[in-house]
Amino acid sequence: MGERKTDAIVLGAGVAGLTAAYELTKRGCTVTVVEAAPFAGGRTSTYVDARGRTVDTGLHVLADHYVNLTEVLAELGMSKKIRWIGKHTYLREGRGSLEWYFSDHKPPLHLVRPMLEMPISLLERAPLLRASLEVAGYGQEDLAELDHVTYFEWHQRRKLGAGFIRELAEAAADAASFLTIREAAARPVLSWLKYLMRNKRAGDVGLFEGTMEECMVEPLRRFIEAHGGEVRLGTAARELVFDGTRITGVRVGRSGARGPCTRADGYVEPAGQGAPEAEVLRADYVVSALPVQMLQRILGAELGAAAGLTDALGLTTTPAISAILWFDRKIFPAPPGAPLVTGCAMRDFVDLATLGRQGGAPGSVYQFVVTRGQEGSDGEIAERLFTDLKRVWPAARDVTLIDWAIEHIGAAMFAAVPGAHAKRPAAETAIGNFFLAGDFTKHDLNASMEGAAFSGRRAAERVLAAKGKPATIVRRIAEPWVTERLRRVRKRAAAVRP
Repeated sequence: MGERKTDAIVLGAGVAGLTAAYELTKRGCTVTVVEAAPFAGGRTSTYVDARGRTVDTGLHVLADHYVNLTEVLAELGMSKKIRWIGKHTYLREGRGSLEWYFSDHKPPLHLVRPMLEMPISLLERAPLLRASLEVAGYGQEDLAELDHVTYFEWHQRRKLGAGFIRELAEAAADAASFLTIREAAARPVLSWLKYLMRNKRAGDVGLFEGTMEECMVEPLRRFIEAHGGEVRLGTAARELVFDGTRITGVRVGRSGARGPCTRADGYVEPAGQGAPEAEVLRADYVVSALPVQMLQRILGAELGAAAGLTDALGLTTTPAISAILWFDRKIFPAPPGAPLVTGCAMRDFVDLATLGRQGGAPGSVYQFVVTRGQEGSDGEIAERLFTDLKRVWPAARDVTLIDWAIEHIGAAMFAAVPGAHAKRPAAETAIGNFFLAGDFTKHDLNASMEGAAFSGRRAAERVLAAKGKPATIVRRIAEPWVTERLRRVRKRAAAVRP
């Protein structure tokens, strides 16, 4: 087949890839986006499953510090599709539900209310206060230095105990990394907690009033194609064509994938017999916005070394399950906000029926993130989730489970274990026209939609700079004023310590 030449090829149509292509096409670049799945979105895709149900890959929410993603959504007119919630529920079996939200004060005083509401003793509050002040004084370089220890080790050294404080730490580790506190490095967990210290809105969660396709993926795709770009679905990148100095093209072929491409080994099934022959796409620049496991497969050791990405190829991933349960009637009362759960398989959940995302359903439709208890058949997983839900929220005992959709995400995010942050690659590679985007790349954020959007914007900046059209696109969050003051106090104390 003939060769097509564009300014840039973007590999992967997840948040990172679509954001990079959006920013480039917005500035007049011609872009071809290549996506192996039959739909765009990556780990934020919407698709019709084998039983004809429309489902989202994973439960995705926005946070107050998602400044890059929310800015892009605002530019696309999608802010109206976000419902922000400031009050939430903490659930655990054997303990009454706790409603948590921040005080209406300037930071750090906005933390006073949740601190006072915690069911802990005065003896437990003293080490918690010391640790909180320490974390509030961490800059990003301080957090990076905590990449070599687990959160559990950090927690133990500060004598924070094994009660409620550790329960919250488990929830934070799960939210930040999908790992336990004994597995996760201290950096991502404390980074997640530090963002909660920014301001009184830092605990707010944005829920999408519609599917991910409606609220984010399709508006991005439409913009790209309306501005001269192309999004090629069902097309897998098979090989980067390297002449020893530059990436001169990308060899692509039809994909046989029928669902999201999230396997832990990065494998994408090829199309069957009769599919068109492989094609080489040509461009001046190539941006890989592939998940890390797919990047590892397409690069291989030799090209990975030439790109200076040997360390990045050593990153691993962690799995998760997205589960949707349909009930015969509404669960009433429903827990306020986006509930946070510890002590069982689920971590958090929302009722999609209240967000206009499951029209026609007879009752509540709960979507869960599951990072524990992934063993067993799909039916067993669904029943286990329902059992856990009834234990932590008794109102669920009045409804009947009538259907479920279980999606196994082999590589939900890169594994933020000790040493992983140091392996995260920069946007630039040792190959001059080859750049990286993806939430696993090196930046201050954890693996998240915001990390993906940030990295996509940054990759677009690098391409534009290489083209001689520099632009400042990325938004960065300034540290709260209290951080530098506490940091100076901590350093002075360390200087006089014998």
